[in-house]
Amino acid sequence: MATKTLQTSTRHAVAVLGLALVLSGGCANQGKKRLAMLENTNRDLTERLNELRAQMNGMNQARSDAQRQLLAAQGEIDALNRQLAEIPETTPVAPGWTDTPSGAMIAIDSSVLFAPGKQTLRGSALRALDGIVSTLQGEYADKDIIVFGHTDNQPIKKSGWEDNWQLSTERSLAVIRYLQDKGINPSRLAASGCSEYRPRASNDSPSSRSQNRRVAIFVVDPELGLGHATP
Repeated sequence: MATKTLQTSTRHAVAVLGLALVLSGGCANQGKKRLAMLENTNRDLTERLNELRAQMNGMNQARSDAQRQLLAAQGEIDALNRQLAEIPETTPVAPGWTDTPSGAMIAIDSSVLFAPGKQTLRGSALRALDGIVSTLQGEYADKDIIVFGHTDNQPIKKSGWEDNWQLSTERSLAVIRYLQDKGINPSRLAASGCSEYRPRASNDSPSSRSQNRRVAIFVVDPELGLGHATP
């Protein structure tokens, strides 16, 4: 009886020990799996952290580059502003006039002022010139005045002039004399004939030649000293 009881107890003990070993092995496997999962997670997080650090470094570098570019651009803007500040203010040109580096100019078609081959002003020219006189005495009262006569390249035949130099100069003088008669101080006036040699269009057709037959009136700063005696 005692022996049987001992055998039974022994079997129970062996069973319990076996169960304990099984449970112990299961816990160990679960621990290994848990550890492996944590290691994988740690590795993934480390890689992600490194990626984020690289991105942050890149953004910091980009910000530094942008700041340098901004400072460079601001320096260029400041330099341009200094240059602009050194440029003297220009006076707006009068209506109908064209801005030039030293003043302004207006061109009048010779057909408005003169009959073909003539240097005497037409009656219809006086109204146009009177408007110019008003501008010369108003907006450009502080300017010198140079009148240029221009012709096309057609040779003089029947008008009695020696050549286009003479015709262009006589037309310039006719305008100068009219300006003086209207009260323009003659010390502001200068006359010049350019003949055919400063065309503004080709001379290969009647329409282009008509553009070249003109009188141009320039107003310039007296400081340029054009035509004035030098000390």
